[in-house]
Amino acid sequence: MSAIQIPPETWRHLLRSLLRECSYLPDPVARVTFHSQILQRFRRYTQKKETDQHRLLLLRKSATQQLSLLKRANEGYTKPLEKVLQQAYGRRGRRRQELIQALVTPADAVDALNAADAQTVAQEAPEMFEDGWRPPSVMVDLLKAQNRNSMITTLNAGYYTKQVEPVVPAENIWGKPLAPSRRRNIRRKWYNQTLHNLFPPLPDSELKVLEGLMSETIPWAPPKRRKAVGTSPAPESTLDAGFLTEGPQKGDTFENYVDGRPHNITRRLMQRLWKRISCLVPRVNWDTRSGKPAFTWDVLYSGPKLTLKLDESTASELFAGIDANGRIIKEQPKEASG
Repeated sequence: MSAIQIPPETWRHLLRSLLRECSYLPDPVARVTFHSQILQRFRRYTQKKETDQHRLLLLRKSATQQLSLLKRANEGYTKPLEKVLQQAYGRRGRRRQELIQALVTPADAVDALNAADAQTVAQEAPEMFEDGWRPPSVMVDLLKAQNRNSMITTLNAGYYTKQVEPVVPAENIWGKPLAPSRRRNIRRKWYNQTLHNLFPPLPDSELKVLEGLMSETIPWAPPKRRKAVGTSPAPESTLDAGFLTEGPQKGDTFENYVDGRPHNITRRLMQRLWKRISCLVPRVNWDTRSGKPAFTWDVLYSGPKLTLKLDESTASELFAGIDANGRIIKEQPKEASG
């Protein structure tokens, strides 16, 4: 049986279709991110000159799936559109792993030390996952803040990691000391699983764009699609042979929209999706007391403010006739004059 040959025209058609759908994405960060990723991937496999037919079939399948995702996102299906935004802002996929690797290093940074002290610490520090190894502090702090964020569970965006540090038992089920290889594997498994579940911060430039789009300080307009050639054919007559012999056919039903329906991409729809992405992006503030970064999270719905700032001059007028317990002061009855 001869191998299946994929002609170059197929790859060219997929590349052009993918880049065309990228230009229609309603988010500026998503347009730039997906355009860059698609070009890099096609160029990488073009330079490698892949010849494995099975690998080529898998690559074509991956490209068609990506094209289907972008098409459904541009048609207004909310789940594919939210998935595209999560990939663009590093909440899932390869971009997320890149941001995590840029944030978390295998060992804690020693920038405050000089070169000699840093070399001494590097020599004395245990190897990765060996006895005495501790996970990076920024990783532990982010994981603790992420466990306190209920929005991740509400949005069904990730998994919950209960242990903030690897738990290594002292003995096995037979009451003997745990083997060194087993201790390393426990730490490695916890480390890799935690990296897979972390939500890293965004770069400042992209975070400003996201907040500007939500607050409407950055102008936004839905992208305009080009009209395909020959999209308005002449209306066909309903009195055809099928209608005359079989009668009227069943009309459209909701069967095609069981897994979702397309929406008109408006600013209101995009603001709701941007808000869901913002709840998964930690904001980093430096805590001067502890000397560590503090992570805060956005929320979907914020309640009304229950306190107001008042000047002391107006406070006495506003709370006139009310005692310290918040009760109305009753007026004393006047005594009748004799």
